[in-house]
Amino acid sequence: MKEKLNLGKRIYRTIQNSVTLNGIGVHSGIKTRVKLLPSDEGISFIKKENDATKIIASIDNVVNTVHGTTIGNGTVSFGMVEHLLGALLGFEIDGMTIVFEKGDELPILDGSALPIVEKFRNIKIIEKKVVKRDNEVIIDKPFLFNFGKSHLALYPSPKLVISYFINYENYPELTQMKTVEVTQEHFVKEIAPARTYAFHEWVEPLRKQGLIKGGSLENSLVYSKKGLLNKTPLRFKDEFVRHKILDFIGDLLLLEKRVVGHFVILCGGHTAHIAFLKQLKKIIDREEYEN
Repeated sequence: MKEKLNLGKRIYRTIQNSVTLNGIGVHSGIKTRVKLLPSDEGISFIKKENDATKIIASIDNVVNTVHGTTIGNGTVSFGMVEHLLGALLGFEIDGMTIVFEKGDELPILDGSALPIVEKFRNIKIIEKKVVKRDNEVIIDKPFLFNFGKSHLALYPSPKLVISYFINYENYPELTQMKTVEVTQEHFVKEIAPARTYAFHEWVEPLRKQGLIKGGSLENSLVYSKKGLLNKTPLRFKDEFVRHKILDFIGDLLLLEKRVVGHFVILCGGHTAHIAFLKQLKKIIDREEYEN
């Protein structure tokens, strides 16, 4: 793996004006409000505006991966950050301060990143030339990682590509695979609209654990032995695996590197994603040090 270490001017992208997201926290079940602010200092999370304690969007700050990715610092934590982070990577936005004005969880919205994308498309994204180290990582050899029943790999590729495969023993009809090159156009059209999902038999056990209190057929796809329980149709015939790609893109942003390579994930999830990316970061950091 080769990392460009030279300092030089490159384009830095942030939003020009603030954006507000309102909705329900899928796990907390409470109303949440998050304000997105321009930033020249990367992507970070804070509890209130002008708060000096920022939590950097970094894999080192992940504190929970149970049915979502949670960022924290031991004192405060913010949940369900992956859909927003996926949109930031999809739009190549480098800087944003994410302010949790009400609640500690990103609103689930419609279960996808599409409402966030629509916000981004209706505001101006500004570009600045800044002197900053180019943190692009070019993959020149395969990296394989096994995590329980999950298998994840990264192969050389001239572009950022993600291939994802899902399989559920009780639902063989939902065996799906999708490959996508991650560009803004592909993200907006092919990945952002894909909604989160659950199986009907998961619902009661998860609620007993204090999770998905805000989950509903309005913000989640729910599948049972009888088929899809939602009245609204699927947005894609393979919407389930597309949503897994959205989740992975959001988790990938936490690597804090611009990876050029082909990710292949078999039966992954947030816990497997983060374990894989943490190990990848160790390898990148070690090779950077040795070079």
